[in-house]
Amino acid sequence: MTEETVVSDNLIGSEGGEADTSWQSRYLSDDLRGNDTLGKFEDVGALGKSYLELQKMVGSRIKVPTEESSDEEINDFYTKVGRPEAPEKYSVDLPEDSGYDQELIGQFYDVAYKNGLSNKQAQAAIEFYNHINTDMSINQDAMMQQSRVDSEAALKKEWGPVDYNKNLATSKKAFNRFADDDLKQFVEKNGMSNNVSMIKFLHKIGSAFSDPDMAGSGKDSGRVDADSARLEIASIMDDKGHKYNEALFDAKHPKHKEAVAYRDHLYDIAYEGEE
Repeated sequence: MTEETVVSDNLIGSEGGEADTSWQSRYLSDDLRGNDTLGKFEDVGALGKSYLELQKMVGSRIKVPTEESSDEEINDFYTKVGRPEAPEKYSVDLPEDSGYDQELIGQFYDVAYKNGLSNKQAQAAIEFYNHINTDMSINQDAMMQQSRVDSEAALKKEWGPVDYNKNLATSKKAFNRFADDDLKQFVEKNGMSNNVSMIKFLHKIGSAFSDPDMAGSGKDSGRVDADSARLEIASIMDDKGHKYNEALFDAKHPKHKEAVAYRDHLYDIAYEGEE
């Protein structure tokens, strides 16, 4: 008779230790059953739920671009971190009375979009730029004021307090007479209006053209009073027989410059002290 292996159906009386009935023993291979991490889950459902949550978290993570990233990957990253859909979609609060040119603002939006700035970052950039401009403006105003004080002190020391106002007025007249608009803007923009050397140079020019010989008047116009100067101006302008009438209105006349200088000299006398 052939011997058969008999498996006992008597659980209570069977030999061996207590049977492992955990889900790990039923569904995991031997090498995974003792894993501490997997042992934390009560059942397969808990493990599955945890896995789905992990998948969701991984899917929401933002991949930071590298030098090898494509344009599409870079744009996707910028979108996820808050960049608007297009440059014109930025909504930035500009400082009051900033005077920013709209075309310049549009160029800023283009650059901000290209570099992936969010609306909040673009706002911060504008505010920082405005802060720098404000500080620079304050510093320039302070420097101009100090320059004026220093130049005034230097000229008063050289010319003396008595002649200072008169000489400065001569410099101003020379500047206003001979400087065109471009030169005036250049001098103002570069702070040369307080330059001592410039003011002294203009004083020399103004003094030279106040000299009757330099003006070419043919008479000692330096001694005429304001009323006489006004009459002489009217004579030049209206009297065709005046020696400077033709030359004054003909730019090609050989004595045109002389006539203009004489007329301007008379204006200085007639309207001295007036701006």
